[in-house]
Amino acid sequence: MVIYHSPAPANERAQSLLLVYIRRVVGEVTYEVCEHCGSGVITQVHVTTPLQDSGLGTRAVSHLRACYPDVAWHSCLTQRMTRDLAHRMRLPHGRASLSCPHLLRDAAENHGSRAQRTI
Repeated sequence: MVIYHSPAPANERAQSLLLVYIRRVVGEVTYEVCEHCGSGVITQVHVTTPLQDSGLGTRAVSHLRACYPDVAWHSCLTQRMTRDLAHRMRLPHGRASLSCPHLLRDAAENHGSRAQRTI
């Protein structure tokens, strides 16, 4: 399993972690980081169906924490499975918990307008 950093296509501030296994993308985590404020928000997690209970989401969030050790991470995940991941990884949920006004404004403007990317 290899993790690649990539710009997210739906938002100029967003970044993606692509989870690749044997030259095939098997998952994606979309996130935004404001290094000025030290805040980050995970906006989407997708893992292909056969690998959903394999710990890939946990590994990806741990990778983000390692890459950005001084960032306070939050979650805007809404699906049951991804909410469970956020709970296990102790990621506060909701826009109200974001301490960064830049990410709060952008999350409100872009919520619901993001293109769903099929993996």
